[in-house]
Amino acid sequence: MARAKKSRSMRGKLGKTGSKEMMKEQNKARKSSATRRFVTKKSKERKDQAHKKLERLGLLPATEAGAVPERPRRFVYVKPVDENTEKEKAAALENTNAIDSDSEDLSLDELLSAFTEQK
Repeated sequence: MARAKKSRSMRGKLGKTGSKEMMKEQNKARKSSATRRFVTKKSKERKDQAHKKLERLGLLPATEAGAVPERPRRFVYVKPVDENTEKEKAAALENTNAIDSDSEDLSLDELLSAFTEQK
């Protein structure tokens, strides 16, 4: 028994399912539906690939110098540097270096005071 050849014509598709108008409505619904993750991923990859090609060929338009850097995903707090404390630390280090140059062996009091100042 020979198998029937699958029809690629629109009439063959609509033979059992419905009319041409119904098929048009289905296509509209499919196009208006939200894009799938795979589709968006592929379009992003194509965009990146085109960007890299333009960059390689030197045809990429010059980017503005004032572009905003990309924000990190999580906020990381960086404590601002206080200039006064930095100057005090530098002065304290210079003082401790002067003490070190006087004698190789530090006394117990000098060691304790050095550790307590470093907080």
